[in-house]
Amino acid sequence: LTKENNVVQLGHPPLRIDLLMAIDGVSFDACYANRKEVDYGGLRMNFISYHDLVKNKRATGRHRDLDDLENMTPPEGEG
Repeated sequence: LTKENNVVQLGHPPLRIDLLMAIDGVSFDACYANRKEVDYGGLRMNFISYHDLVKNKRATGRHRDLDDLENMTPPEGEG
C-alpha cells in the first residue's frame, strides 16, 4: 500500500473497487483538501472533487478518460 504505483482490487467485476495509491495530474494533499464529504447510509465518505477528477482525466490522456470528460457535468454547487 505504500508504493505509489500499486493498485489494490477488492471484489470481482462488475462490483470491483480499485484502490489507486496515486493518480496523474493531482496530488493527494490537494485532493484531500478539496475532497467532497458525503453521508451515505450513516457512513461519512470522502470523494475526489469534480475539478480534481477533471484534472486527473485530462492528465491521463487515455481515450476512455477523454471521452468521459465530454459527458461529465459538474455536480450542483461545483460548476
